[in-house]
Amino acid sequence: MTKKKISPKLQLQQILLHQSVKTASELYGLTFDNSLDGLLGTGLKTNTLTYLYGKRVSGMLNILAMNSVRQFGGRALFVDAGNSADPYLIRREADLRKKDSSETRKLLQSIQMMRVFTCHQLTNFVTEQLPSLLSKNGADPNPFKFVGLCGFDYVFSEEDSSKREISNLQFLIAQKLAEIAKNKNNGVMFVVATSESQCLHFLNFSDVAIEVYHSRRTDTEKAVLMRHHSQRGKELEL
Repeated sequence: MTKKKISPKLQLQQILLHQSVKTASELYGLTFDNSLDGLLGTGLKTNTLTYLYGKRVSGMLNILAMNSVRQFGGRALFVDAGNSADPYLIRREADLRKKDSSETRKLLQSIQMMRVFTCHQLTNFVTEQLPSLLSKNGADPNPFKFVGLCGFDYVFSEEDSSKREISNLQFLIAQKLAEIAKNKNNGVMFVVATSESQCLHFLNFSDVAIEVYHSRRTDTEKAVLMRHHSQRGKELEL
């Protein structure tokens, strides 16, 4: 029995259809698995820079790194400036969702953690080493799909650097992360940065910015969208 040949036109249509089909995760985005998903009304969109700030945000990056690997595959890069990386939290959350030790071990191995200790070390890594690391990431069969920078404000101190130098370095870091997020050829889908205090440069360069704070009036934890294309100012109680 002869196999029917597919015309070049039909082959092209099938390729275009395959490229246009997105999974539910890709359509919905990267989720926090907490109340912040309700604040956004969806997950984090691809090729965006998200900025979270407040006293309770550091642990969220651990969950986002885990969810990125679970939902989208590939690897996650966790750049830790605030000593906030928590493999035990990731392991506990992973075990709660799927009690499979081999899967949990594989997930943990897919999250690469890097510790930085000074503002200059951080700036050099983000502006020089990270772009070099990602230059071939798009062609890697197991690429980094998530880049997270946690607690970057911890490595900046006015005792060691002037306010002007701090501002300049934070501008360079925010600018480079925004460039990485927008680049559709480097394989990275999500870029997220966190700090305890607000950084104006990250606020300006981000696509989505969320402040998490304690309301003295209601004595509750709240989150507010400080930057968003359509829902800026939206607030909810955590």
